[in-house]
Amino acid sequence: MKKSTYVKGLIYGLMAGVLWGITGPLGQYLFDEAGIVPDWLVPYRLVVSGIVILISLFVKRGVVVFDVWKCKKDAVHMVVYSVAGMMAVQYVFFVAVEASNGGTATVLQYTNPVMIILYMVLFKKVRPQKKEVAAVVLVLIGIFLLSTNGNIYTLVITPKGLFMGLLCAFFTCLYSLIPGKLLEKYDAVSVCGWSMFVGGIVLSLWKRPWSVGSVEEPEVWGLFLILVFLGTIIPFVLSLLAIPIIGPMYANVLASVEPVVASLLTFLFLGTKFGRFELLGFALIIIMIIMLSWNKNEEK
Repeated sequence: MKKSTYVKGLIYGLMAGVLWGITGPLGQYLFDEAGIVPDWLVPYRLVVSGIVILISLFVKRGVVVFDVWKCKKDAVHMVVYSVAGMMAVQYVFFVAVEASNGGTATVLQYTNPVMIILYMVLFKKVRPQKKEVAAVVLVLIGIFLLSTNGNIYTLVITPKGLFMGLLCAFFTCLYSLIPGKLLEKYDAVSVCGWSMFVGGIVLSLWKRPWSVGSVEEPEVWGLFLILVFLGTIIPFVLSLLAIPIIGPMYANVLASVEPVVASLLTFLFLGTKFGRFELLGFALIIIMIIMLSWNKNEEK
């Protein structure tokens, strides 16, 4: 592989993480300054993103984009993934952002690998590796510092924000695990597009965003479109381009820039202040992400 091609893959992976990092802070701004609520933002974001992706695929590949619906078993699988994976992750994440802030919600979401480790240990009786034990310890300390800023008698995050952030991490595990068979059989972009569209439709029927209120300000619609394209569609495509070039290990490591970017943007532009122990909690969780993403066998 040419060096220039490999560098391009690294840039794709890094830019995907950076662009994903704007999602939480942008959502926080819309909630705090524009009066938008998750019940309005998330359904429309999912539906619009899904439509754009599916139309692009249809133009490029034709009716093959509908193949997933031709098999009843796969169609049911897609609906389950759309609701329990894509919809659940997106909705709970933005509720966590509203209840805390963009940086904290993003960092808590990234504790999901530890939940998978605990599941394997408790229910599958798999003996954890040393680095997995270390990862669990780092995350527990990180969450404690993030929640209390080092003072056991106070919470610097609302109980709802903490619960929703960790619940988002749980649904992120499902988001990663549920679509395995679909991704083996169908194009990843198609699976993503349909899951966004179906999840958005289901969430719309549940939350009825049109009853929450109408949005007339051009600025809000502009930020919404930025969230759809720069915070959703483009980073997903960049990630898919990066993985074949640099491999999933380095793609995951580069994606760990997302909570860093989210925290920095929250601090710099939204005025959210973090205590020194909160920052230490952020750092421990990010170290955990990189440590678990780094696989020596894959590197070789």
